Amino acid sequence: MDCERLFISALHKSGVLLGVGDDAVLLQDVSRISPRIHFFTPRIKSPKYRHLQGISSSSFARVLGKHKELLVAADGFCEHIHFKREWLSLEEIATKAMLINISDMFAMNALPKYALLSVALPHLQAKEITQIAQALANVARSYNVKLIGGDTMKGESLAFHITMLGVPNGKILGRKGLKAGDLVYCTGRVGQSLYALLWLLRGGKIAHSKRFARFIAPCLRDQFIAAIAPFARVGLDVSDGVLRELHTLSALNHLRFSSLTKSRIPAYKSGEEYELLFAIAPRHKHRLLRVAKRTRTPLEFIAKAKRIGSKLPRARIWH
Repeated sequence: MDCERLFISALHKSGVLLGVGDDAVLLQDVSRISPRIHFFTPRIKSPKYRHLQGISSSSFARVLGKHKELLVAADGFCEHIHFKREWLSLEEIATKAMLINISDMFAMNALPKYALLSVALPHLQAKEITQIAQALANVARSYNVKLIGGDTMKGESLAFHITMLGVPNGKILGRKGLKAGDLVYCTGRVGQSLYALLWLLRGGKIAHSKRFARFIAPCLRDQFIAAIAPFARVGLDVSDGVLRELHTLSALNHLRFSSLTKSRIPAYKSGEEYELLFAIAPRHKHRLLRVAKRTRTPLEFIAKAKRIGSKLPRARIWH
């Protein structure tokens, strides 16, 4: 059962859903938000962890008020669902939790600016909690993201729930707008994340080599995405596998695709790749290849969009 689609469908029918579907939702006229907005922030008494303290509600409103438009994305990264603690170090887990949320921003050609962080912490030593906090802060600092609030709580397992706020970096890439004849590409060479997952599920250990690099930390393609955004039709983050994302594009744009390379079907089911699946008009192919060469971005041609075409293979539902 596809629980995610069933859940979202039920919300659609309720009439309360707005804007769900893209990697992030675009909010306009946010500068009009009242400074009286109320926002809960965690209260941390220990000076040792004062850097996790959120900002006041009035300060939060002023942060939002600086921008006319904001993109907002939220994602979870939870133990026993997305990872097992014995697979990665605490620093690697926290780093990945932040990177996958930044990836959502880049996928829509937005610059991440702020993050709200809710963390469930199981019984951990003070040193381990500090390692998690420092890893989150290091990634945020690397991408000029400010942590502006959130919540911390005790839990039975480690879980991160991050809301990322960003600003448009030019043309926004969404999931609607695909046209018949468009060429669909994916950055990178997907499949490594599935390889690593299957290896771990069989009792293997993570080796810090190229074969496991994608599973440990996604490769973000911000420069490439910014360069192709002006002529790309659509773009989306490959978090659930290329096949799943193709099903999404097909349903939203009422199109099908040319036959996929059969030998690559298993790789197209690989989740948590965090590459960019995108489409361009055929006339922009040479322009795309020039950008890819300049930014040293590997590309894989996936399919051609058609009004009539083969039915897509069933996608794998990961979580």
